[in-house]
Amino acid sequence: MTELRNYVDSSVEKVYKKMIQKQTLDYVLSMKNKYSTYPNIKMSIWKAIEKLNNIVDESDPDTEHPQIVHACQTGAFIFYVYLEKGSNKLNTNIKIKELFSKKEWNDLPICIKEDYERYCSLDVYYGYIKEWDWLPLIGFIHDLGKVLVLPEFGELEQWSVVGDTFPVGCKYTNKNLYYKKKYHKSNPDYIKYNCFNGIYELNCGFDNIHMSYGHDEYLSSVLKKNNTKLPNEAIYLIRYHSFYAWHNPKNSSIRGYTNLASMYDWKMLPLLKAFQKADLYSKVEKKPNIKEVKKIFGPLIKKYIGDEYLIW
Repeated sequence: MTELRNYVDSSVEKVYKKMIQKQTLDYVLSMKNKYSTYPNIKMSIWKAIEKLNNIVDESDPDTEHPQIVHACQTGAFIFYVYLEKGSNKLNTNIKIKELFSKKEWNDLPICIKEDYERYCSLDVYYGYIKEWDWLPLIGFIHDLGKVLVLPEFGELEQWSVVGDTFPVGCKYTNKNLYYKKKYHKSNPDYIKYNCFNGIYELNCGFDNIHMSYGHDEYLSSVLKKNNTKLPNEAIYLIRYHSFYAWHNPKNSSIRGYTNLASMYDWKMLPLLKAFQKADLYSKVEKKPNIKEVKKIFGPLIKKYIGDEYLIW
């Protein structure tokens, strides 16, 4: 596990360098506006999933497999580790404290730590959620927004699709990757918005900020505009699963952007931490049987997303 997310490869760094330098507030707003109506493709989610066979994430140092492999592995990990066998209930043995490193846990705000300790496990903390079969489905489709690199979706460069995400329009925190390389100082927004809160109100909540544009932002918007039956927690995981400066800060137990986090974001943090472990630690060399995968995820897609075409 300690060998994962080892960002020493120069080709990976090139993707991040461009991302850090080019993801500005103006760029993000323009992309949100563009993809609110573009490409306006009618396509089933299975058709989109099949396209993951043609995509390799150049920013990921942990795997060189097509994204369909990682999708299957993440979904399977959640099924077998987080859900009760043969049930849509969450396992009762997922302790919140164990999702954090010891130093991370010690550095949590006291009131937040007390809240987590009061409920102890994920199933109790999120006791209002009665069905959890959407969670492995989110593991399966969480990177589907990477279709943005394909010609029919605009053929965006990898720096605008993959990698870690971060808020724009505010100070670039030292909890982000490659902060010490000072690439962010070449971003046009460095002087313009180089203050703590930037354009945002203190503790406004992540749903009220603009994140760097990429596969997370795109897929979460697609799922929302198609009025799927996925719960809000599912959309939250999609949008923020690459927000590592918050849920898994680099070389630090102090997470970034706490000044923008609301109590809802703290509430979602244990779930995001759990999902991050499934996303990261499911990357193995064994390739999945796609036919078996369809048997598993087909009913869940029908239940939460539907068999009809989605507007992309």
